[in-house]
Amino acid sequence: MNTRNQNIELVRIAAAFGIVLFHSGASFSSWGYSGLVAFTAISTYFANSSAGKLTRRILLPWVFWTIFYMAWRFAADGDLFHDDLSPIQSILYGTHLWFLPFIFIANLTVSRLRSDHLPLISALIGFCFLAATPWWRELQLSFDPPVAQFLHALPAVLIGVAFRTKTGMVISALGLVVCAAWQVPGVSLPYALGGGALLGAIVLPHLRWNVESLSTRMFGVYLVHIAALGVFNRITGPETLTTATAAFLASIIGVWIVSRYLPISRTVHG
Repeated sequence: MNTRNQNIELVRIAAAFGIVLFHSGASFSSWGYSGLVAFTAISTYFANSSAGKLTRRILLPWVFWTIFYMAWRFAADGDLFHDDLSPIQSILYGTHLWFLPFIFIANLTVSRLRSDHLPLISALIGFCFLAATPWWRELQLSFDPPVAQFLHALPAVLIGVAFRTKTGMVISALGLVVCAAWQVPGVSLPYALGGGALLGAIVLPHLRWNVESLSTRMFGVYLVHIAALGVFNRITGPETLTTATAAFLASIIGVWIVSRYLPISRTVHG
């Protein structure tokens, strides 16, 4: 019998589209970054995996797609690495792939911490980060990629763990309200939308409509959507909602086709 909360699976789908929208640069793309917050929090909300399983699910796809996108960049620009980053920084950043080593470490850490007080501790620390949003944002921006991205996503890691208990949800919700009140560009809106969406998914009545056949493709969509955007930027034009939507749908279809007819490919796209 299915036991997943389908509300959360819907948020997972919306989060993946938000990330595609953000990278497309289309209108309201800044709203899309809330998808990263939701994606991160969902991951740590469920975190309970061994190092071996996380390596297979996260690190192997990271290695494969890092090589893929380096080759893609070399074919397009003649450069393996980003011009303004060192080779190590460029590999870890990977445009969007920085999320994979980050969430690997986050999930491994959370999975190994067994304290019953972990959600409360995470909620309190997360509240401090969110309450200090202007200063936290200033610190983030003082670093180059991918450290800036790591720091931005850190409160979302804590929120995901905190949402495991009612007390943690209350404290984190207060933190999200304070964060939103600061109205700091690049932080307040993504955290309010992304964190709020996951909170709503947890506390609202669960939907009976099963969307897992779609939601289970979202990790693959995250991995391939940059390539899809590169294609549709040339077909439907850059920075448009049409391009973002087409790239999202094409990514879903591509992941579905490959996973259905080439099962071994699931090791590199989830």
